[in-house]
Amino acid sequence: MFALRTFKSKDMKTFQQKISTLLIVLFFTANIAHAQDGPYYTVTTWKIEIPENGSNAEFNTLMKEFNQKVVAPNQYIVSEKVMRHASGSDSRDLVIVTEYKNWNAIDAAAIRQSELMDTAWGSDAERKEFFQKFYKYFLMHTDEIYRGMH
Repeated sequence: MFALRTFKSKDMKTFQQKISTLLIVLFFTANIAHAQDGPYYTVTTWKIEIPENGSNAEFNTLMKEFNQKVVAPNQYIVSEKVMRHASGSDSRDLVIVTEYKNWNAIDAAAIRQSELMDTAWGSDAERKEFFQKFYKYFLMHTDEIYRGMH
């Protein structure tokens, strides 16, 4: 015959502690897994300056070339928007908002970007020449990471 076991108060307390621990573990596991979901956005704000040996036309051409050779072929980037400050007291801001499918894609995109930067120009001399021109426009930057809200 089957006997039903009744919980003594000590058994019940142990059972409740185990259930509480299990619920806490499940809660944190769900939150950690959920934190990996996207989308995620990096927002980089650069302070730029057009130097005496540069021009807006050259800057725009360099930005377009960088986008075509490094950003567009990066399979970990969902989209990217580049915006230039249009109004206000400080027109040096260049804001780049990059969208990623999930948190892990941010690191994967950075690795891929480094690879593309190493290979997108035909030779080391061409790459060095490009980045000497490119970096003369950039003074400083800030980086933030945002998570899309569902």
